[in-house]
Amino acid sequence: MDDSNFARLPDELLEAIVFFLPPEDTVAFSATSTRSNKITYEPLVWRTHCIQQYHHWESRHEIKEKLKQPPAQTKWRLLFNERKQRDKEALALFDALLETQQHRIHRMEKIANMGYDVKDLLLQQRDHTPDDAVDVLARRYHANAILGSIHRATALEKWMRLQNMQMVRLEEVLGAYDLFVLAGRKGDLSDIDRELDRIAQCVREQEYDFDSWSVRRKATAVAEWLRSRHLVGNPSEGDYHALRNNFISIALFDEPHTSLPLQSVAIYCAVARRLGVNAKPSNYPHHVHAVIETSSNTDLDGAARESGDIDFSNPADVMHMDPWRSSIEVPSSQLSARLMQMGAPAAQHAHHLGTTSTLEIALRTGRNIMNSVQEARDRQRGATATAPGYPDVDAAWYSMLWSMLVLGDSNSASMLHRRRQVLPYLIEHYQAHFPEDLHQLENLVIPMFDGEREQNVLLHLITTARALDANKRAPSFRPSKESLRAAWIPGEGGVGYRIGTYFKHRRYHYEGVVVGWDTKCKAEDRWMEQMQVDRLPRGREQPFYNVVADDKTVRYVAEENIEGLSETPSEGVLALAGRYFKRWDGEAGVFVSNIKDEYPDD
Repeated sequence: MDDSNFARLPDELLEAIVFFLPPEDTVAFSATSTRSNKITYEPLVWRTHCIQQYHHWESRHEIKEKLKQPPAQTKWRLLFNERKQRDKEALALFDALLETQQHRIHRMEKIANMGYDVKDLLLQQRDHTPDDAVDVLARRYHANAILGSIHRATALEKWMRLQNMQMVRLEEVLGAYDLFVLAGRKGDLSDIDRELDRIAQCVREQEYDFDSWSVRRKATAVAEWLRSRHLVGNPSEGDYHALRNNFISIALFDEPHTSLPLQSVAIYCAVARRLGVNAKPSNYPHHVHAVIETSSNTDLDGAARESGDIDFSNPADVMHMDPWRSSIEVPSSQLSARLMQMGAPAAQHAHHLGTTSTLEIALRTGRNIMNSVQEARDRQRGATATAPGYPDVDAAWYSMLWSMLVLGDSNSASMLHRRRQVLPYLIEHYQAHFPEDLHQLENLVIPMFDGEREQNVLLHLITTARALDANKRAPSFRPSKESLRAAWIPGEGGVGYRIGTYFKHRRYHYEGVVVGWDTKCKAEDRWMEQMQVDRLPRGREQPFYNVVADDKTVRYVAEENIEGLSETPSEGVLALAGRYFKRWDGEAGVFVSNIKDEYPDD
């Protein structure tokens, strides 16, 4: 290099060129000479690589703070190399877990424990694995499952902080529910934070002297701006309880921006606080309002006030807003009149008109989600097939169960009672949909039942699950040589359908895929009696199949009720199939098994 014209370029120009090199080429260039090595060690070069290649970081890196400092104060090259090494370790684990079911959960946990430092890698696997990859469905499914586990761990950390009376913002506590249902969309806590910052800045910039306004004027302006952009409220009364209305990120990022009053008030308060307005949710029954309090030196209109406690009955000290309905201040007298109509005693009015705790708002959100999920399930009941929706009903229900388990009052007896009520439903949901959350049961739930009878049950469940994950699956060999065709051939015996068969139920018409089989019905007698198995034309001696239906349920189906399909499965079935299969083979009309250790002949 030293004898080339390129070497005669000044350092400043070489540094500018290096900025356009990808990281691998930067390293290669650094090895060409002592001078190039010195240039490529420039901290600004590696800071650029860090922020361009990695968008998500664990909080321990304090990236926001580092970006505000001079580049030389941070060892950016070492930080970049750390991330590259972390990606290498995570990818090796990820590739290994796709090869066998043995240690699959353990490997998923190890990757998830790396947190947001592997989120970019997982997003790459989920969103950019080519359609013709040999394991495309498995790669996308498991990347998404690990991402979900990372998000849920973040949510639970926020709720644990709240329960332990540590500092956590309202939008983080509510956004934790969103982390359960992200499904690849924008809505992470950092996304919510940036969007609220952006909105606050837009409100401030609408008037050059905004910061000099009185608190009352600012409070009204925030509501006006939010309502003018349709970011709060819900124009459709018919879908008031729609599940999507419970999630703050959906209200912020998805059209239409509908929400429940609680979420609208949370958005309002988060923006208002960023603009110096002390706004908090109220304790008003059935419909949350925003309570805006004056500062210690001036009243809401900017007039000087004597120091002392805030008088909640004085309109100069406290005002109420209902951004879900209007940008106009709601008089306290009007709210009191409604309380009288509800039958609330006058002695309780001050409590209802005052502010509530973040913990109570979190629990209130959980109860709202529970009601919305039950309503959504009632609407779905009787449908022949359920297309995957957003937000996912099962993920939303799971968020509610976890919040009810983690959050609660200080009364240990009532808290333990509620946890006992929630625990069976949480375990059922974990086993059916979120087996990668085993470590959350182990690390969070067991300590909640220390010394209680439930602890032994949980320990047995975890020990069994760990053993199942660590052991090789016992192989199920086909009982006889069979036709390669999907349909069962009467008189030839054996199991007619193979693992990966895409089918439609002959009686109930839902679609699904075969993920296991038995040569005859091996369910308990009580189940067979309840399902009237012996009334089937071929009874209990025919093969029965474990299947995953298009509504995500796992069912046990008699062979005579299965009708094989050869067309390309629906998007919902393809997304679910990645848990068990590598890809869809269009020519053979079957899913390619990823559980061959359990069913080697299929």
